[in-house]
Amino acid sequence: MLSRSRAVFLAVLSAAFLFALAAPALAAETASSELVIIRADDTVDGDLYATGVRVLIEGTVEGDLVAFAAEEVTISGEVTGSVLAVAPTVTVSGEIGEALRASANALDLSGSEGADLVGAAIRVDLETGSEVAGDVVIWTFNMTAAGTIGSDLDGTQRALELEGAVGGDIDVSAGRLTITGPLEVAGDLGYRSRDVARGLDEATVGGVIVHKAPLPPNIRVRALGLLARFLVVIGLTAAAVLVAWGWPERTRRSGDNARQRVLRSFGYGSLVMLSPFLLGAAAALIAGFAPATASLPLLAIFGPLVLATLGLVLALSIVAGVPAVLALGEAMPRKFDLYGSILTGSVVAGLVWLVPLVGWLVPLLVLPTGLGGWILSFRPDREERAS
Repeated sequence: MLSRSRAVFLAVLSAAFLFALAAPALAAETASSELVIIRADDTVDGDLYATGVRVLIEGTVEGDLVAFAAEEVTISGEVTGSVLAVAPTVTVSGEIGEALRASANALDLSGSEGADLVGAAIRVDLETGSEVAGDVVIWTFNMTAAGTIGSDLDGTQRALELEGAVGGDIDVSAGRLTITGPLEVAGDLGYRSRDVARGLDEATVGGVIVHKAPLPPNIRVRALGLLARFLVVIGLTAAAVLVAWGWPERTRRSGDNARQRVLRSFGYGSLVMLSPFLLGAAAALIAGFAPATASLPLLAIFGPLVLATLGLVLALSIVAGVPAVLALGEAMPRKFDLYGSILTGSVVAGLVWLVPLVGWLVPLLVLPTGLGGWILSFRPDREERAS
């Protein structure tokens, strides 16, 4: 059974993401380029949907911000509404009027945020002087919270360092909890950990301090597995956007192949994905029929070849699924541009990947189909050269 923090995170982040993608873009602006920047003197009247390598908000957005970047999303200006940000690095040093939903490798907040903060990241830093008016729900490996949290602090962290002020309760699962400076907690301080928290004498708690037993290993493993899948989806989607930015026409052509010639794309892609195993089986068969004196030299030849082929397939897997998620995004009722379709398809595929029992079908279908789409995209070029 999912804990409250995991259930809240999955429900809120997934619903927010899908709503942002599916809602009508009335009074909204869309920006897609290598660098999307709202300069300090600029104002966007209404919502802003931004995709690119970098998204920089130095001015004002009079509405909501939905930002996806291959490198970073930085908000040093003001967003009067809510923010949904997905990027390897999300930095907020300015002001957000409402909620912040973020998924990143590194999430840094030194500014202010007027509602709840929900996020998943490898590292989270709520710096001294930062302010979050509502709840904070975080999944992360390492978190430092030294600012002001207006309501509750919840989530799962491998290492958590706390100081500052929390206006509600603390209810976290932490491998290691350390109070690094003066901490004021208006409600209860509850933590689930194998070890007793360090520095509790620095904390002033209005309620009670509750030390709970850690969750069973299988639940912890599943929680980390879900976090790992989120981070994998982020990384692969970032790679997909970079590929689309570098080779837009080739990406569109491969996406058309994955959508219009699904079985052929899946067949070609499956053949390539299975090539290390087929090569290994052929090597074993040849070695079995060869004389004993020749078996060792044959293995010395085929062994590195199989490993090299396997490494090549793994490297291709980073971008193999791009045509498949592009085709999936283009199949949605609402039509997007190239980057929007990739983002939509990645979100849908990522959410299905998290579903028990059926999630394993996603990589088995997406990777071969996408790889086959890439392969087929080169065939017209050869035919044109032949003609």
